[in-house]
This record gives sequence, C-alpha cells and structure tokens, in this order.
Amino acid sequence: MRRLGPSKSLVMAALFVIVAIAFPLVYPDSYHRGVGITAGAMAITAVGVVLLLGFAQQLAIGQPAFSMIGGYANAILCARYGWDPLAALVLAAVVSMVLAYAIGAPILKLRGFFLAMATLALQLMLIVVATEATAITGGPLGVVGVPKFGLFGITLQSDLAFFYLIWALVLASVWISLNIEHSRIGRALRAIAASEIAAGSVGVDIARYKIQMFVIGSGMASVSGSLLVHYLRATDPTVFGFDYGLNLLTGVIVGGLTSIWGGGALGPAIIVGLRELLRDLSLPLWEGVIMGALTVIVLIAFPRGIAGAASDLYDRLFTRRAAVPASAGTPDRAALPRWTEPAAASGGAPMLSVEAVSKSFGSLRAVHDVSFAVQPGSITALIGPNGAGKTTLFNLVCGSLPLDSGAIRFGGQDIANLLPTQIAELGVGRTFQNLQLFDNMSVLENVMCGGHRLASSGILPISVAWPSVAREEAATRAAARQALAFVGLSGFEEANPGALPFGHQRLVEIARALALKPTLLLMDEPASGLNDTETTQLSELILHIAALGVTVLLVEHDMRLVMGLADHIVVMDHGEKMAEGPSAQVRADPKVIAAYLGQEADADAAVHA
Repeated sequence: MRRLGPSKSLVMAALFVIVAIAFPLVYPDSYHRGVGITAGAMAITAVGVVLLLGFAQQLAIGQPAFSMIGGYANAILCARYGWDPLAALVLAAVVSMVLAYAIGAPILKLRGFFLAMATLALQLMLIVVATEATAITGGPLGVVGVPKFGLFGITLQSDLAFFYLIWALVLASVWISLNIEHSRIGRALRAIAASEIAAGSVGVDIARYKIQMFVIGSGMASVSGSLLVHYLRATDPTVFGFDYGLNLLTGVIVGGLTSIWGGGALGPAIIVGLRELLRDLSLPLWEGVIMGALTVIVLIAFPRGIAGAASDLYDRLFTRRAAVPASAGTPDRAALPRWTEPAAASGGAPMLSVEAVSKSFGSLRAVHDVSFAVQPGSITALIGPNGAGKTTLFNLVCGSLPLDSGAIRFGGQDIANLLPTQIAELGVGRTFQNLQLFDNMSVLENVMCGGHRLASSGILPISVAWPSVAREEAATRAAARQALAFVGLSGFEEANPGALPFGHQRLVEIARALALKPTLLLMDEPASGLNDTETTQLSELILHIAALGVTVLLVEHDMRLVMGLADHIVVMDHGEKMAEGPSAQVRADPKVIAAYLGQEADADAAVHA
C-alpha cells in the first residue's frame, strides 16, 4: 500500500486542531461554547468506549456510571470540603479505575447481551444511589455550588479557556488511544474480537487486556464527568442518566465504532450538535425518534460509521494498493534462523509427555488413559478415524480443555492446568483444523500477532509512545516478514487473509505460528482442504520447519503425508491408544492396516518398503 498524500492520522489531527481552535471564535457566544464543552466532555468518554467496544468488541455500555462517580466525587469534595478541583479530579479518576479493576474480572467474563445488561445495571444502580442517598448526594436536587475548574491554583474563569482545556484533553485521549491501537496491544484487542481461541494460541492474555481497556475507559469517563460538573457548576441524577448513556452510544456508532477519531471525537460532536439543533427548532419530543432513525440509517448505509465512509473515500483518492500476487512465490527457507531448543527439553528427555490422560463429556469417553511422548526435534503424528479423540487430545495439550485425569508435561513442566495463553508463552504454537485467522487485520498484522509473546512493552510505555516501543514494533514487523518469506507469501503483506485462496490462508496461519518462535508446533490437520500440489508443498514446508529446530506434533488424515513425514506415530481409536511406534513399524502393523489404513495405505507401505 502506497500513500499518495499525507497519512490519515495527520489529516485528522490537522482538521481536529483547526476546528477546535476556530469553533469558539466563529461562535463566540456562551451558548455555543457550552455546546462545544458538553460535546468535548462526552468525547473523552467515547474514546474509551471505542477501545473496549469497538476494538475488543466487549459490549460494555455502562461507562456513564464512571462519569457519574467522577462528577459526584468532584461536586462533593469541591463544593462541601473545598478541595482543589484538579486534586479532586485525579482522586476520582483513581477511585474509578480501582473500582473498574475490581469489578472488571468477574463482569468481563460475561459476553454479548449479558455483559451489556450487567454494565447497564451498574449505571442504573448508581442512579438509584444518587437519588436515594440524600445525605451524601443531595438526592434528586443533587449538589450545587461547584466551583469553576482550576489548574494549579489558577481558576479558569473564561468559558473559552475551559473549552480549549476540554478539547486539549480530547486530543490527549485520542493520542493515547491511537498509540494503543497501533501497538501489540491494539493487535491483541482486534485478535480478541476476531477469535479468542486463536488470540490465546499466540500468547494474548485475553482477560488482562479486556480489564486494561475497561480500566482505561473508566478513567477517561471519570475525567469527563468531573469536567462536565465543573462546567455546569452542579450535578444531579439526571446529568449522567440513561439519556446520557444512549446519546454516548449513538455518537460512537454514528461516528464509527472502530475509529478513534470518528467514534471518539466526531460522533459525540454530531450527536450533541444535532440534539441542540432539535431543541432550537422546538422539536425536543422528536429527539429520540430522530436519533434512533439516524442510528439505523448509519448502520445500514455506513456500517463503519461516518469515519469509515470518509476513510474509504480517502483511500480511493490518495492510496494506491499494491497488487496481490496470483500465486505464492518461491519460499525463502533461509529467511528464518534456526532457534535454540530449551535446555529442559534436551539431553534425551521428552519435549512433551502425555501421561494417562482422560477426558469425558458426560457419558461420552472422548479420551481414555492415553500416554505417549514427543522427542525433541522429531515429527510425531497422531492418527485415527473421525471420532477417535485426536482433536480432543490436541485441545487438552493446548489448554483449551481441562483434564479429567492424568498429566501433560512440556519440557518437564506440568502444563495441565495452564491456560492456552500461558502454554503459548512457554513456546508452544499451534494451527487449527478450521482456520482461525484474524479477518479484521492484514496478513502482515496476523503474523505480527504471532510475535506477541516475544515483545514486552506494557500499557504505560505504549500509551505515551516511549521510544523503545517503536523499536520493538519494527523488530516484530521484520520478524513477521521473515516468516511470510519462509512460507512463500512475501507479496501478500497488505492483503486481507479472507480474500486469499484457501491454501494461502493455511500458509498465513503457519507463518503466524512460526512468528511465535515455538519449540513445539502443534498442527491440526494442516492438509485438510488442500489439493495434491499444495499437500506436497506443505510436506516440504513441515520438513523445513523441523530443520529450524522445531518439534512437530501433527494430527492428520492424509496417510501419504503422515507416512512420508513422521518419525513416530501414535494411533488412536475410540479415545484410546491403539498402537505407537516408528512409522515403519506402524505401517506394518496388521491391526493398523486393517482398521485405519486399508488397502491403499497397504500398497503405499509396499512402495515405501
């Protein structure tokens, strides 16, 4: 992809600054400045909503609850106890973030409608508390006499100064969020949104990043509520009521759910401006109808919001996309260096040990008392007919399913009770029988997700764009390009993986797993859906992967592929291990030939003998 003009971020930043500076000068009256201040306060909250709802797709819609916490905390501390407004704002934000962290772990285990209802219930509970706890909150009358906001002892008497402060903080929140979006954490959020199973397989700590975004969004919402209350000079239960939350969500959707600029800055400005226009036209009773109609129209005509439509137009005018090759290129097998196996797996000890493992689903005994070992540097195949329990065993090894009994050890460490993320962190990569690519990212970004565990930048340095973060991103990008070159997809970096032929998608998934630099690679039916030519190329690729020092555990139905690759074969039937040994021994086992391989494999065995 080649830009013919300035980047979108630079264009948006320039437009943002121009409009923010010009608006109060073009509309110098206090009414319009008040509209701008209200829109800016809502925009700060909306930026946090985009991170959680737009990128991670966690349907948490109760963020106004934290605006209420910030607003009431500032009103009470400043109006009743004479606190400095800045100190009260900081304390309220810290309390909101601590509370968000405390409730985030249990509440973010919910999904979809249940998560939405749980977070909305939080907002409704706080509205009830604000209404009924008269001694603390003032009840329906609220808290009055809130002073104007001040910084370091200097009170901002002018609405113009407060307007610029609000929109400077909007810009700061956008900058922080853009830094997160274009980082390993931003890719992790999009990976979570696309496939939590695949995200866990590359070492993305799903719960951690959900909670982080919930906490950051809650802090932004608290700051927003604090500033709005200082502008209004009072607060009551209606300020951050249900209507406020509905307008906030509408603004994010209209502006663009996955756009920091659109859903965060543009959307709230449009909604607040439209609401005030309807009031000027004496149509407040139609506000709900018109807002609802606008939301429906945008969702139908512009699914990615106004910002998404503008982005598409910009791309057509100023972006020239590189042509995607019709076929994969020549793989560069020297693109990836051989990496060192962990010391724990050397010296003759097994890389992976499966010890008397069992797993049942009710009365169905999927895996029963299965034991085998995978030696370092080997290619081990797990075979058997459909329903034999291979994929269940595979998922037990990866941590996707809990064991009923037995033990699984990797490099001597018991991993039976670890999460998929923790197992990936140890250096265990995997591919999936049913492709699990991140269709909301490019091919290059998919593979960069594989390098997630190898990077270490946390949320704080990423948020402030610390110089080490840029260096780490460059290293991750370079490693991803090496993995793509290794599998022969060098020209496909900017393509959407869903637009590629099925065989190429398989290669993208393998490249993503290799970017993790695994010492053990689990491949679940990688030849499924491939033609003969692609299967032959896959066979060569697996041999080259093993040459990197990667131990391979393969589940596969293609017996020609298995017999041509595997050093060791484990045969399963009805959840139990039926046979095990070197490929030549298994190939000659009459029980295996009769039950699984049949005459075709018997003939194939004769050819290979």
